[in-house]
Formats: sequence, structure tokens, C-alpha cells
Amino acid sequence: MYRNKIRYDVATLVPQDAKSVLEIGAGAGMNYVIYPKDSYKVAIEPEERTDAQTIDKVPGGFNEYHHGFYEQYTEDRKFDLVVMCDVLEHVNDPVDLINFCKKHLNPDGHILVSLPNFICIENLLKIIITRDFRYFKPDEGEHALGVLDINHKTFWTKKSFVRFAKENGLEVERIVGIRKQLKFMPNLLSHSYFIPFQYGFLTKLKK
Repeated sequence: MYRNKIRYDVATLVPQDAKSVLEIGAGAGMNYVIYPKDSYKVAIEPEERTDAQTIDKVPGGFNEYHHGFYEQYTEDRKFDLVVMCDVLEHVNDPVDLINFCKKHLNPDGHILVSLPNFICIENLLKIIITRDFRYFKPDEGEHALGVLDINHKTFWTKKSFVRFAKENGLEVERIVGIRKQLKFMPNLLSHSYFIPFQYGFLTKLKK
């Protein structure tokens, strides 16, 4: 089970006028605090959770919590905001997942995505210095949940996601670079390729 935390690092990308939110891979649902308080929140989570932050447990929590994979979600509903924090790299078919998000998106809605940056400087140096490429398993410690998590099916950079979005009918509206130690330098992080450990992207349907 992956550690749960509130993704304050992408909170600035959340449209505060969103009246409905769908989060895919929501974990325990800790992100409810960064979504508009009065929005209707729906979670999809493949792991069965006893700690789900639902509205009957916490004010402003998720209104609905669906246990299962996104393919099993059959509700005919559209949302103002669809969120995937560190999810796209875990699926076999990213295009299928993006199409699912688009299917459930209102015409003027947004898709928010966060992804590990494969070419962050630590990762590149590790590969160059050791002349090796080694995956890590979740039970090997905190570092296992980074770029080289063995459960990652695809690897991403800022440039590759922007291209992927364009090829799949989306335009990137905003980008934030994420690195805890340099969070006070958002402009530098947003325009860098090797410094951010992760990126957050706010996208919308291409007109």
C-alpha cells in the first residue's frame, strides 16, 4: 500500500470553481482538502481502504468512494475536474486512461496530472555513475516510491507528457515543477527539465 499524503504541491493547479471532482487512484482520499469545499467529490481506488476520507467521516470528504479499477467505473457522469496524482505511469495503456478521463470530463473541464520526472538529476547521475539501471520495490523503503518504482510501466519527462497530451486531444494550460527543497522557487522549477523530481500538469480539451 502506498503512503498517503495531501498533495499540496499540486494544489495551485486546482481550479477553485470546479463543482465536481473525480480522483483516480485516490488512495485514502487525503486530497479532499485541496479541492473546493462544496464540490461533489468521487474517488476511484483499486486498493480496498478502511481509512477512506468520506463525507460521513470528515467534513468536505469524498461523497462517493468506488473500490476498483477505472475500467470498472460505469457511471455515466461528467466532472469539472479529473485528477490523477502519480497514476498514469502505473497503467499499461496511458492512452486508454486519458480517453476515460476525457469521456468523463465536462467540455470546459480540466484534467490534472502529476508524474515523476525520469530525467531528474539524481536519477541521471545514479544511472551514469553506477552504469546500471535498477528498479526498487515498495518494501525497500521510501526511495522505492520515486522514479524507479518497479510498478512503473512508463517513464515521463515534461516534454514527453506535453507531446502526449497534444497527440491525445489535450492542451497543457499550466505546469508546476515539484521539488520539496526548492518549493520557494516555483518559476525556476516550472521551466527546468532536470531539477524537478515531479511535474504537475493542468490540461483541458483542445478546441
